Amino acid sequence: MNMSEEDVQQKLRDLFSDDRLGVGSTLNPETIVAGARRRRRRRQLMQTTSGMAAAVVMLGGGLAIFTIHDKDNGAAFPGGDQLTMGAAASSSSAQPGPASPQPPVSSPAAPTSQASAPVTSTASDGPVKPPKSTAATKPPTQGKVTSGALLTAVGFGKLRLGMSESEAEATAGPLRAREVRGACTYGYAEGAAVPGPTSVSLTEGDGITVINPAGTVHTPEGIGVGSTEADILAAYPGTTKDGSAYVAPASAVSAYRIFVSNDGAAVSILLTSINQECQFS
Repeated sequence: MNMSEEDVQQKLRDLFSDDRLGVGSTLNPETIVAGARRRRRRRQLMQTTSGMAAAVVMLGGGLAIFTIHDKDNGAAFPGGDQLTMGAAASSSSAQPGPASPQPPVSSPAAPTSQASAPVTSTASDGPVKPPKSTAATKPPTQGKVTSGALLTAVGFGKLRLGMSESEAEATAGPLRAREVRGACTYGYAEGAAVPGPTSVSLTEGDGITVINPAGTVHTPEGIGVGSTEADILAAYPGTTKDGSAYVAPASAVSAYRIFVSNDGAAVSILLTSINQECQFS
């Protein structure tokens, strides 16, 4: 049961004034109560001060722990004394119990390299080097063409360059569709004397200057329909380009005119004398 200060003072007066004590007391009840009041205030002040000190210590310990946890964000570790003080203050103000370990400070992960090193395959006999890049080369040659009739550097069948009109008619028969334009005569020969129908151009002074077979032919060097530019240049060094045709030297007095398509493949061949002026009929 709690008693007020007035009740305490009254009890003390009654006690000190009791004759049964046999001794006259010089103590003043008010003095005793005032002393008790001062002691109680000192205890309250000490309790308040102790609480504030514990709060300050706990705050200091929290700041120290925060500083430790902020290490990953660039904060420096506090000195050893500060850590010790914070740990001691926390242990004095906290309830007894097992100490909880601090969470481990994770070290920053090492950055991974984005560019990986080239992998070199290894075999039992050592590392294998990657293949060297080769420069672009010309398409492979097709090989010799043997399809069709043979057109040589001197003529086609029994028909020869340089033959006069009378010699040509004696060999292959009269020229069909004969036509004279200027100094040139054009005609069409066929029969047993030639492998196939062929157009000719001739002059009175030079005789036959152009032999142009209508069918598929090939040369003794294996150039024919389907031959590539590489084939032509390999078979006839000194070949030149004239429009859509290659002029390939066949002999000292003759040449092949090899006509090619847009993709560079041969489509037809005729035989002509060098330095002649008639059209290619």
